[in-house]
Formats: sequence, structure tokens, C-alpha cells
Amino acid sequence: MRGVASAGAIIALEQLGYTCAFDAVYGASAGAINGAYFLAGQAAFGTSIYYQDIANRRFINLWRLRKIVDMDFLFEEIIARRKRLDLKRVRENPTPLMIVATDALTGREAVFCSHDEGADLLTALKASAALPILYPYPVRLHDRWYVDGGVVDAIPIERAVRDGCTDLLVVLTVPKTHRAQPPSALERALAARWLRSISPDLERAFLRRHEAYNRALDLALGRRAVPANIVALFLDPQLPLRRLTTDVHLLKRAAIEMGRLTLRLFTGADYQPLELLHFRNDLLAESPLSPR
Repeated sequence: MRGVASAGAIIALEQLGYTCAFDAVYGASAGAINGAYFLAGQAAFGTSIYYQDIANRRFINLWRLRKIVDMDFLFEEIIARRKRLDLKRVRENPTPLMIVATDALTGREAVFCSHDEGADLLTALKASAALPILYPYPVRLHDRWYVDGGVVDAIPIERAVRDGCTDLLVVLTVPKTHRAQPPSALERALAARWLRSISPDLERAFLRRHEAYNRALDLALGRRAVPANIVALFLDPQLPLRRLTTDVHLLKRAAIEMGRLTLRLFTGADYQPLELLHFRNDLLAESPLSPR
């Protein structure tokens, strides 16, 4: 649910007219879903999913042990029907969406491009978001099985640089001071029970995911050298946003604040979000922003 913060940023980018401005958009898990709605010109529509459709026990249920987070509901009911992602627009956007997933058998990164011929974007997005343990079912695509891209590359800075990107806007859903922690004893036990049976390599990747995350954070913060210019946006530390947050007020506030931060970055001005989260179908009902 922390993805609502980056969703707020893409609302601002869309309002600034940048839907086709980037050479590529990279994302894993919620970041890939947000990127898809952005490239479809549906940023606000997609953002509303967080607080209108999935901030509830239908999507997140801690007592539903085999499917704490119901990705089937999100993709089959919400993204495919109730708030339908326009896949045609995503494919036709000149900016490619690079969807990061994790190969369930090798524990290595896999990337799917929206411009690939015959790309099954919806399945690729679901694969990228299939959270191990919370949704312990790998997703099949092209005769292989995949899980959440965040296992190996939650912040795909290095992948973008390897692909030749030289100027990066990185939108983070955590504060600057955040550091990913090693897995807890419970997470280790669950990984041994559920992930090892899929692949020992996947279990190892899952248990080391905090290392990859912190390396990427160091790149975003300029603590490690990388041959690219990076501008990073971080979540306000006053917002206690968590992976399973269902507080509607907090989710809206996170989206609004990240949207305002993005607008300040690109315009130098502060904005009062009058109707940033007001929708009519897949379009903003009216211009949501007015300068103070």
C-alpha cells in the first residue's frame, strides 16, 4: 500500500504533461502498476484504487493465511474490470514500461517490456506484484514462473543504468532515513516452509532482499557512485505509511503530499491540492491544482 505515494507523484507528472516525456519507465510491484496507469494517461484513476478499492479486508486479511494479500481480486476484479487499465494505451505510448519481476526458479531478475510483441502486460504486472508469503503463488508467464520484482530489484536504478539511462527521476515510497531490515525469525520460517519448496534460490533471494534494497537506496541518496544523474523523491517521514496500511485518510494524504513534492520539484512553486483526488470515471473531474 506504500505504492500510493508514488501514485501521487505520477498524478503530478501527468498533470504536467509528461506522460510521453520519459525515455522509459521502470517499476517493480506497485511501481510497475502505477507506471502502467501513468503511461495510459490514467494516473488519477489508478491512484484511487488504493483508498477506494483495496483499503479493506477483501484485499488485505491477516487471518487469510494462504492469501493475506489477494492479488487475484486486485487484478481480476479491479484492474481488469472495475477500474480497467487501458492496456492499448500503455502499448501505444512511445515510452516503454519496463516491468521488473523475479524468476521463481532462479531467484534472478526478469524484465518485461510493454513494447515487446505479444506482451501479456496484465500477467506481467501481476507477476511483478506477487508478494512472496503475503501472496505465495508464483505467476506463470511464457512457460516460466515469477514472483514480486521487489525480491531482487525493488528500486531498479542499476537496471535502468545498464540499459543506458543517464538521467533518472526516482520516486521512493519510504523516507530518506529508511533502511530495510533483515528478515525476522517469522519471515525466515515462512520462507523455509513456502519458498524453499518452489526453489532454494528463491528462498535465498528473499532472505537477502534487504541488501539489494539498501544498495539501491544508497544510489538514490548519492552514497554510491553511478554513471547517471539521479533526482530522488522521498516520502515525508511524518507519514507512517506501511506495506499493509488501510487507513484511507493516511493513504490520501500520502498521495497528495508526494504529488505536491513532485510539483515543487518541477515548477519551483507550492500548490494547494483542491481536488487532487477527485475523479469522474478515469478522468479528473476538473483541474485539481491551483497555485497558492
